Amino acid sequence: MKRTIILGMPKSRNIYQQIKKNLQFYGFEVLYIDNSPEYIKHFKYPSLRKRLYCVIQKLLFRNFSYKVKLKEELLVTNSKVLLTETKYDYALIIRPDIYPVKLLQLIKEFTREKFIAYQWDGLRRMPCNKQVVDLFDKFYVFDAHDLVDRHFQDYELTGISNFYFDMYRPEPVEHSGIIAYFVGAHVSERVADIEYCATELVKNNIHLKFIIPTSDQNKINQYQYSHLITFGEENKIDFYENMQILNEIDIIVDFVNPLHHGLSFRVFESLYYQKKLITNNKAVCQYDFYHPDNILIWDKEDLSHKIQEFLAKPYKPVDSKIVKKYGFGNWIRNILDLSPYEKINLPL
Repeated sequence: MKRTIILGMPKSRNIYQQIKKNLQFYGFEVLYIDNSPEYIKHFKYPSLRKRLYCVIQKLLFRNFSYKVKLKEELLVTNSKVLLTETKYDYALIIRPDIYPVKLLQLIKEFTREKFIAYQWDGLRRMPCNKQVVDLFDKFYVFDAHDLVDRHFQDYELTGISNFYFDMYRPEPVEHSGIIAYFVGAHVSERVADIEYCATELVKNNIHLKFIIPTSDQNKINQYQYSHLITFGEENKIDFYENMQILNEIDIIVDFVNPLHHGLSFRVFESLYYQKKLITNNKAVCQYDFYHPDNILIWDKEDLSHKIQEFLAKPYKPVDSKIVKKYGFGNWIRNILDLSPYEKINLPL
């Protein structure tokens, strides 16, 4: 008999589809609960009376939460219909901060064994209050700093890293030249690092595939070397397409987010696809898969002094047991405590 699981998480870049598929790959029957389905995005008041009541609340009492309350009520009601009075073995909520508390409580009611949260961004950046954390049997974070942060000292948190999708097998594609690949959202604090890294790679005859999918001209204007980067909303890459591109490139480039220190998916993709990684996230050297021939960690203006020697060295294969440890299969067994599994801990 298949294990059953409720999955709740954002749809961004369609990563939820890949997690759902990987859960199914490992034999789970999956029900996805969306935090923001189309009927919520295009919400219409159920009656003229409620619309007028909302207007009065705003104008006379400065209460702007009534519409939010109506949306939450609708979301909970429709989610209850989806659950069809069936108990599920597990529930995994990724980014619990985006789910209304009442919806989380409802999902917990329909969870038979373990109700699990995973906050794959720093709690400082996307906070959850203690009421939300305490709802879960286990609340996982991917940033080791959250585990020692005094702001969260009363929270029961457990550390675990990100992972790679192991339902796919690397299938290298022959190509000419050396291609360095980065795709990520625009973050103003990263502009200088991205441009410095890009120009150093070009100096060393590396072809760039740097993609920042924004059409906001004010953001694009922050880049002095914008000709080295592909911009535009039309260049958004979903997670499945991203994994195909990984077969066609040689170097994965990663930039630390100034708001947290957890390792991005790019790090684990470089491990699985055996690609060299260039990153300014110093935390990566604390992990058991780190090897200086495979991962170049740079700081400020020292990339130019390190890059040639790094590129000249061949990739050093990592022990297959360590590689497998960070695959989705072992990750989900850690999260749900389904033996056997290799324990994943965050280095402190």
